[in-house]
Amino acid sequence: MPLRQFHSLSQLIDELLEAVCVVDRQGVFVYLSPGAQRVFGYKAAEMRGRNMLEFMHPDDKDRTLLAVNDIMAGQVKTEFENRYIRKDGSVVHLQWSARWSETEQVRVAVARDITSHKQVLQQLQHLAFYDCLTGLPNRALLMDRLQQGLARCRRENRVLALCFVDLNKFKLINDQHGHAAGDAALCALATALKTALRDTDTVARLGGDEFVVLMDCQNAAEVAPVLEKLTQACQLTFLWQQQSLPLEASIGVALYPQHAVDADSLLCLADQAMFRAKLQWPHLCFAGSVSTDRSEK
Repeated sequence: MPLRQFHSLSQLIDELLEAVCVVDRQGVFVYLSPGAQRVFGYKAAEMRGRNMLEFMHPDDKDRTLLAVNDIMAGQVKTEFENRYIRKDGSVVHLQWSARWSETEQVRVAVARDITSHKQVLQQLQHLAFYDCLTGLPNRALLMDRLQQGLARCRRENRVLALCFVDLNKFKLINDQHGHAAGDAALCALATALKTALRDTDTVARLGGDEFVVLMDCQNAAEVAPVLEKLTQACQLTFLWQQQSLPLEASIGVALYPQHAVDADSLLCLADQAMFRAKLQWPHLCFAGSVSTDRSEK
C-alpha cells in the first residue's frame, strides 16, 4: 500500500507488529498502540490507566524496576527482556527498547514478542547440555556443575563426593539382546540413580555406559548413607521383551578434599576406583591404590 494512503503517523504505528507503549512516572499506561493486543492479549483500552506491574510476571518485577530507574536517569535501553502474563494466562517473553522523555515526563517503549525465539534457544540449550537418550546432564553440564560444586565446597568447608558409575557387562547385553536392549538398560539405570539420590545431587551420563554422580555434603559422615542408597540402586532388574534382565553397576568414589582438590584429578581417581570395584562385592571402592587392569569391563 503506498505511503501516501496513510493519513497520519498514528496509522503507521497501528500497522506495527510490536506494541508501542507510553507509561507515566508512576508506571501507569497512558497509551498503547493496537499492536498491544497481539503482544499482551489485551485490547489497548483494557490496559490503559492500569499499572504495568499488574500485567508483569512476578519474578521479573524487581529486575524491571531497576531498569526503569536507569531509564528515568537518562539511559536508553534497547534490548531489555522480561515477561508478562497474557490475558489467557500464558507467559509472553518481551524485548523492550525504551527511553525517558523529560519534556513529557513519560517513558516511551516498544515491546517485541520473542517467545518463539526463547523456545528455540531453550531447545538448543537442552541439546547442548543434556544426553538425548537418558535426559541426564551430559559431560559439558557435569563439568560446569563440578567446578561450581568445588568452588562452593572450598568456600564453605564442605565435602564433595564424585562417584564414577559403570554398568557391568554392558557389551554382553548388547550382544545377546541387541542395542535397543542396551539403550533400555541405560535408561533403567539412569532412572534408578535419579530416584535414589537427593534433589541436590547431580547424575550425569558421560557417554556409553559411564555415569557420574556428584554429592555435595556437609562432611564425610553424610556421604555414607547416600552411597548406601546409590549402591542399592545399582543392583536392579529391567523388563525387556517380557524378560527380567538383571543389571549391576560398579562405583568408584573420590572425595574432595580427602583424595583430590581439582576436577580432573577427582574424575581420574574415581575412574580408577571404579575399575577396582569391578573385582569385589559390593561393587564399591574408594580412591586409593591404582589398578590398570580393565579386562573385567
